[in-house]
Amino acid sequence: MAMAELNRQKISTSVDSYLESPKTFHLEMPPYRSYDLLIGSVKEKIYELMTFSGTIDAYCIWCKKESVFKSSPTNRWVLGQWLRQIENDLQELGWYCAHNNDHHYRSYYFTAKDSNILEKVGQFPSVADFQIPQAEKYRKILGEEQYKEFTRGIGIAAHGVGIGSFVYLRRVFENLIEEVHGKASAENAGFQNEKYLNSKTDEKIKMVKDYLPEFLVENRSLYAILSKGIHDLSEEECLQYFETVKIGIEQILDEKIIKKEKAEKAAKAREAIQKAHGNIANTQNEN
Repeated sequence: MAMAELNRQKISTSVDSYLESPKTFHLEMPPYRSYDLLIGSVKEKIYELMTFSGTIDAYCIWCKKESVFKSSPTNRWVLGQWLRQIENDLQELGWYCAHNNDHHYRSYYFTAKDSNILEKVGQFPSVADFQIPQAEKYRKILGEEQYKEFTRGIGIAAHGVGIGSFVYLRRVFENLIEEVHGKASAENAGFQNEKYLNSKTDEKIKMVKDYLPEFLVENRSLYAILSKGIHDLSEEECLQYFETVKIGIEQILDEKIIKKEKAEKAAKAREAIQKAHGNIANTQNEN
């Protein structure tokens, strides 16, 4: 096999986030994504994912928590004859929640006769139904308007809209920076507000870094990826990187939640200590 073809096969599988695991392939990949099974490495990887018979950790929308899902029995196709065996035949794969067998996901695949193209043609519940409930924990930290932006991005990505999904995620990212701008300006008399307003996003992040989650500051290139996606990448490329940028934003939000919870816990602890100290002091004075 020519070196160019070997490189093409390697790239085809290594940069596709949906081929990383059974979970990403069956539950997170949007419908109508297709793969050329004439590419040997792709065919072998998809065969491995389609015949996977283990368990995966995933969010159960009915239990409303993380669970373990067991795969339903799959056809024992032979790799060498696989393509011919599945041609023109709808393939249904199921995943059952370990807590309740009535809770199950379904994904559907089809390969037209003589096409060599395997396509995901459906999923129930939908990818959006699966992913959006997991974002519920970010509602309070984002606020209603930004929460809507975030879930819209997830929703349209689940329906195969890549560039538009990046637009929504970039708005969320920009808001995370802008919400601390006022605080930095108010608390720092020497803050160069005009410079901030005329700076690019990377420089803005540096100027307010003391008020931002550490993960955002360290990974500010995330904004460049989002902007590149909106202006230069294709729908397919944006969808390919969507999960990466979504996880990056979720990591930033997780850090904000932890910081907020820590501050609230510290405030309650101070109040309880002061109250206990006052009670003890009063008791001693009475004695």
